[in-house]
Amino acid sequence: MAIIAALADRDCVEVVDLSESLGVSEATIRRDLAALESRAVLRRTHGGAVRTNLAYELPLRYRESRQELEKDALAVAAATYVSENMRVGLSGGTTLTRIGRTLGPGPPINVLTNSLSVASELAQWPQHTLVASGGLVRDRSYEMVGPVADHTIAAFNLDLCVIGADGVSPSGVSTHDHAEAATNRALVEAAGTCIVAVDHTKLGKTMFSQICGLEDVQILLTTGRPPADLAAALGQHDVQLVLADPSSAVQSTAMSA
Repeated sequence: MAIIAALADRDCVEVVDLSESLGVSEATIRRDLAALESRAVLRRTHGGAVRTNLAYELPLRYRESRQELEKDALAVAAATYVSENMRVGLSGGTTLTRIGRTLGPGPPINVLTNSLSVASELAQWPQHTLVASGGLVRDRSYEMVGPVADHTIAAFNLDLCVIGADGVSPSGVSTHDHAEAATNRALVEAAGTCIVAVDHTKLGKTMFSQICGLEDVQILLTTGRPPADLAAALGQHDVQLVLADPSSAVQSTAMSA
């Protein structure tokens, strides 16, 4: 739906703008907004609507285009921590899908993931040993979660895990969904080193479900300076802050074209 796609690019929309861009009446837009509000996709405001971050996650296909260069930069930076034959755990989401895509043509590694999207990226490259966790598939993120996923992950020993998140704050790493948080926590517990890879929009935010505390994180890989309170908390917990440069992703894309 075009309104959902518009919300994927920005956190608020205006009735007038949507009416002009879509070529429909403002009354039609208002009816559509009302229908989407009833599904907790958005909250209507005077003259428009805002996305409801706590109640709703945009489907993966709509989130793919957000912060593209930042996610590419995170993928390039994350790949530098992965070496041949390493045992790596990867969670799900758009950033982790790009990390899987970047690791695909690289040296052989052993990968455990709870993401159908990550698995599909790596399955194309036969040099890797790939294990998918199984579990209940979340239709918005294509992640496998729940007891089956958690039990499978607990049976493996990982050198490194890279996880995504919807929020990183002094209180820890968090996400919208409780089952997703539990499965990501299983990856953290199975790994010797935990990298959290998030773009700058996630910094300073606290979401409903806790994945882990900062004491469980060794590296925060991001694309912007954290707020002062988060920077202080990272220092207190000896979390290494690594800033990925989106301009490097532009150069990498140009070189591969």
